[in-house]
Amino acid sequence: MLGIGSKLRVGLDIGSHSIKVVVVEKSGSKYRVVHRGMRPIYSGTQKYDLDGAKRSQIVPILLDLFKQFKLQPKKLKNVRTIVTGPQVAAKEIVALPLEKTEMDSAMMLEARKHIPLDGSDTQVDYQVLGENIKEPDKVNVLVVATTKKLFSGHIDTLREIEMRPIVVDIEPLAMVNSYLAFNDPPEDGVVVLLNVGCRKTGISIFGRRDMFFSREIPVAGAAFTEELMKDYGLDYQEAERVKSEQGLSPDLPEVGDKEGGLRLAKKSVIERFGDEVNRTLRYYVKETSQSFFTRFIVTGGSAGLSEIPDYLSKKFNASVEVFDPFARMEVAAGNGDGIPSQYAAAAGLAIRED
Repeated sequence: MLGIGSKLRVGLDIGSHSIKVVVVEKSGSKYRVVHRGMRPIYSGTQKYDLDGAKRSQIVPILLDLFKQFKLQPKKLKNVRTIVTGPQVAAKEIVALPLEKTEMDSAMMLEARKHIPLDGSDTQVDYQVLGENIKEPDKVNVLVVATTKKLFSGHIDTLREIEMRPIVVDIEPLAMVNSYLAFNDPPEDGVVVLLNVGCRKTGISIFGRRDMFFSREIPVAGAAFTEELMKDYGLDYQEAERVKSEQGLSPDLPEVGDKEGGLRLAKKSVIERFGDEVNRTLRYYVKETSQSFFTRFIVTGGSAGLSEIPDYLSKKFNASVEVFDPFARMEVAAGNGDGIPSQYAAAAGLAIRED
């Protein structure tokens, strides 16, 4: 039962493969998870759409989730959500301190360097983080941008269920916020957060004194599923089930190889994943001269595959943790599909301070 005067906070993550919702109430500095739920966007024989799910697919799922929670979307006043996709970017830059009007113009020009054009204008926000340590006459600025077409499409989808978000964030920042809400950044070095989703893995690098950086790589859960399909002659649904139940080294005969041999064939996709992560880290070192990666945090739907943290630990000789965003929150019993790490962005949104 909710306390008198409690104010629900809703974190909504409409991903490329599933929709996650986290509803919390705050009491002092503590959070209680009242509801959490997840629904796949595609089911049965539905084919994954590379251009993103249609509004006609998303709206019924949202209505079903909030009906399960016994909440009316139009009555929720504290909703935070994210926009995702290749036309979303976040970058920390060094800039001259300017008056607001000049800074607005400068950040708009900066954002256009990082956003693929879709024929619409650019939606930009930024935050001045403070004085640059190396250049005291300049400031560090975090620039966040997307296209107005993507932003407006997301808002229009929510209007279909009469929901009006008070915050629209982006996935990397929601993920990092979820982690930093209960964990201090290292005094020296940086943390590498890997969000292993369906079609992409988001990499966010951050520390107390070092530049924030985010990038997406095209190797994630779907690539692991496709490898199982190819090696074992499975259809998509079968491969997803095998991956979920047995991981990437199932006890199944490999197609065309009665003696097996999966280990070498399967290793290639893991190595490709590792190579992409390593390429990102090398770029970060080149840009910042920071090479002390203190720990790796793994989130997302594929975080439950033991092969991923095991491989990362061996490849980078580093501590690897599968992130549970609810570890330091009270969670109401009887709710929550999937694994905790899949809710990292939604949880980060729900506990985000205004």
